[in-house]
Amino acid sequence: MSASADRNCLKPARVGYLLRMYPRFSQTFLVNEICELERQGLDVSIVSLRLPNEGLFHDSVCRVRARAHYLPETHHGRRWRIARRQWQIFRQSPGAYGRAARILRMDAQAQWFDLARAGYLLAWAKKKRIDHIHVHFGTSEATVALLAWQLGGLPYSLTLHAFDIFRDNVNRALLARKINESRFTITVSEFNRRFMVENLPGVAPEKIRVNYNGIDLDRFQAGADAREPLTIFGLGRLKEKKGFIHLVRAVDRLHREGLDVTCRIAGDGEEKGRLKREIDRAGLKSRVELLGEVGEKKVRELMRRSCCFVLPCIQAKDGNVDALPTLLLEALAAGCPAVSTRLSGVPEIIEDGVSGLLVEPGDDEALARAIQSILSNPQRAASLSLAGRQRAEERFDIRRNVEVMHGWLGTAAAQARGDSNPTTADETSHRASSASPVSAEAP
Repeated sequence: MSASADRNCLKPARVGYLLRMYPRFSQTFLVNEICELERQGLDVSIVSLRLPNEGLFHDSVCRVRARAHYLPETHHGRRWRIARRQWQIFRQSPGAYGRAARILRMDAQAQWFDLARAGYLLAWAKKKRIDHIHVHFGTSEATVALLAWQLGGLPYSLTLHAFDIFRDNVNRALLARKINESRFTITVSEFNRRFMVENLPGVAPEKIRVNYNGIDLDRFQAGADAREPLTIFGLGRLKEKKGFIHLVRAVDRLHREGLDVTCRIAGDGEEKGRLKREIDRAGLKSRVELLGEVGEKKVRELMRRSCCFVLPCIQAKDGNVDALPTLLLEALAAGCPAVSTRLSGVPEIIEDGVSGLLVEPGDDEALARAIQSILSNPQRAASLSLAGRQRAEERFDIRRNVEVMHGWLGTAAAQARGDSNPTTADETSHRASSASPVSAEAP
């Protein structure tokens, strides 16, 4: 029996997505996930801790049917009401309130107002008749979900990504607590799962499941347009971990060797000034263009037109790395030959020499040679393009990957309602993993 057939035997699930800020320009993967869950029939509601403060959003946000609800961001004007509600919660269950308070003391980033946020979340979930909460990222939003679980028994699950796992300032004991108290925790690569099992003290390995981010393959067409000769495309937030400084230096090497390349880098962030200085130093103003933020339609156009997509990921000084860059998935789907690095989950995306090329992080010379081998060898570029699209279809189809997640969420919601004999999430994930690279535990 399929995962979708299992869900048909259960009452419709009502799942709330708890997010720190919604929408955000950088989280296309999240919007795509919600859109696909809605397409598959899941009743999704969205609640956010903060109002959006970015002026630019991707068009895909308009495809989300669920309207977002925003919890109060501050206690201003609510002090007495909050104090009265906290007293009511304390009187109902002093033990639960004490446990929640101890969790707050574990989190250096938490505020006492997060207890009030947890109370607001419980009231919102009751009003919306939410069965289960799902949280993306393990930071403040996950703390609020854990507090709501302690105070009111609202079950939750997590999806963990990268900065919430790898940065040096992550409270690993608290992250393990968040995972262990969850119904289940998803992460986006086997690399992530292994790191957490090995580095989070006391974490329950059986709680952690792997489900790759997926993309809508229909929105990316391989080989639709002629590619502009000797063109390179880089895309992502201009942050240290993206490694774009190494792309500029690789272009400098190629240009000095006489290869008349053009490089376009789209995105914005704190590394923009450093990149501009490096471009000026190397005299590459006519060769490297910083495009700023661009929309999804423009991204797909540049993927089709460019000969090569480069995302030279590195480990940042604070330990942060990219886990499973969605942009690489999109490049594969668009048939744009991709170059990246042997870091974190990237080798789970690209098979080196088959569906793309991988080099060591921070190796400018190796990066230049990999780019050159694509730009100067049309046959190799065509082979990588074809294999890349095939890799995307086999491993990163959003419909299949989200169907697995839909099964997990549906089962968790059924368990929260006390439905008799729901199909367990482990059984659903086992069947799914036999047909696709999605797993509930280590292979």
